[in-house]
Amino acid sequence: MDIKKQEKRILLIFISSILLYTVFVLLADIKKILSASAKFNWRIIPLLLLFSFLNYVFRFFRWHYLLRKINIILPLKKSFQIFFSGICMTVTPGKMGEVLKAYLVKKETGNRFSEMVPLLVFERMTDGIAMIILALGGVYFFRQSIIFFVFSTLMVVGFIIFIYAKEMVVKLIKRFEKRFFHIKILDFVITFFENSQKLLTGKNLATAVGLGIIAWAFEGISLFLLVNQFVVGAIHESPLQGLFYSLFIFSFSSIAGFLALIPGGVGVAEGSITSFLMLFFKMALPQALFITIIFRFITLWFGVSMGLLFLVWILKKHQA
Repeated sequence: MDIKKQEKRILLIFISSILLYTVFVLLADIKKILSASAKFNWRIIPLLLLFSFLNYVFRFFRWHYLLRKINIILPLKKSFQIFFSGICMTVTPGKMGEVLKAYLVKKETGNRFSEMVPLLVFERMTDGIAMIILALGGVYFFRQSIIFFVFSTLMVVGFIIFIYAKEMVVKLIKRFEKRFFHIKILDFVITFFENSQKLLTGKNLATAVGLGIIAWAFEGISLFLLVNQFVVGAIHESPLQGLFYSLFIFSFSSIAGFLALIPGGVGVAEGSITSFLMLFFKMALPQALFITIIFRFITLWFGVSMGLLFLVWILKKHQA
């Protein structure tokens, strides 16, 4: 693990994001954005950062719970450090860089990567389910989005069916080995299936999705509070509808950013959030863009910065 290389990659993505935000601001009229910032109640930022941190805390509880379900025992403190170190890898395509957590667990316990990969996939899958559930209220009001969420749901169902087809896949692997020769990747696949099935129980799925809903709801509520700074009562028929819209906007943009396989969903997420704020809350572009940039710094870059600090600290500790 080259810490310097990881730092450079994250810095490059951060600089690219700043340049992108600058272009957005210039296109949207910088004077109007500055006017929106002057009206903004900056005292709300600590509360939003707390909500963002609570999102990570609840996801950590899920991570630690699932580790035990695949018989990987880590002290709570060490598990916390590893989980938070992995947050800086959010800005990798499809969050694939989170295999860093598997690397750190391997260094700590000696467990193989193939034992950890199902947990990482299971985390992403339950995140997807949690976001789909959180978005359902918004989908009711914005029914044109139903195709996107049906597609997302089918992907999750397809993965579950694939895991439960273990016997058929293992038979195909054994036939391949008899006909040709044994290769190491097949051991990886078998271990992957075994650990996936340990995780895919009703209790584990319900627990992981439940914690995911609580965790991601904090970020949806943060967006709602930001919107409320400019649209009193989050407008429309009721504040509840405004909350549903906020949860939908956050969930939709997160899933879209993930599926686009762009580091951190940068560009895709911002475009989705800004567009939906203008559509649902009838905001002007400068206000919508201002909210989007604040929201992304709070929910994405705050976590990445925190994760990078943990990663530097934990790797230097290993090297000492």
